[in-house]
Amino acid sequence: MCARVKITYLLFALAFFAPKIFSQETRTIPDGLRRPERGEAARYPQDLVIGELGQGQAPEGAYRFARDLLQALITGNEEAPALADTDAIITESVLDEIKGVEPRIYRLGGGKTELDGSVSFLVRFVGSQESMTGELYLRQNEISDEVSGNSVTRSRWILDDLLLEERKALTELRDGYRYDFSPYERFF
Repeated sequence: MCARVKITYLLFALAFFAPKIFSQETRTIPDGLRRPERGEAARYPQDLVIGELGQGQAPEGAYRFARDLLQALITGNEEAPALADTDAIITESVLDEIKGVEPRIYRLGGGKTELDGSVSFLVRFVGSQESMTGELYLRQNEISDEVSGNSVTRSRWILDDLLLEERKALTELRDGYRYDFSPYERFF
C-alpha cells in the first residue's frame, strides 16, 4: 500500500511539473550576443591550436587562394589550378607529409602580411587520429601576357612555402591545450 501511494504521488508530481520543466527554452546565450551587430566586426571561431580562424589581415585574394590551395592539398589533387605554378618538389613532399595524417578537414588561421609583401597563414590539417600544424606562405607573381600586340601584366597568388611541424596525436593535443571559453560563454 505504501509503495502505491509513493508511485501515485510521483505520477502526480510528474504530470504537474513536466509541462513547466519541458516548456522552458533551452538556449543559454541570446542571439544578440552570438551574432555580430550591424557594423561590428565578424566573430570568427577559434582553433585550439592555431587560434582565430578566418581571413585576418590578409588580402581577400590571398585568403581565397589559400582556401583553394588547402582544399587541393587535402584531397591530393595535384592537377588543381592552385597547385599549377607550384614547384613539383615542394608539392610532392608536402602531399606526402599531409597524406600521413589522412586529413578530413583543414583549418586556416587569420593571415597577416609580412614585411616582404608575402602573406602568411597558420594552418592545421586534422585527421581522425592525428593532426599537423604549419605556416603557409603565399606571394604574388607578376605575369605578362600578349593580348592583341599589347603587353598586359597581371598578378596572382602562388605558393611560396609551406612549413609543417611533426604530426601529433589528437589525444596529445587534448591533454596539452585547454579550451578557453569566449567572454560571452563565460558570462552566461
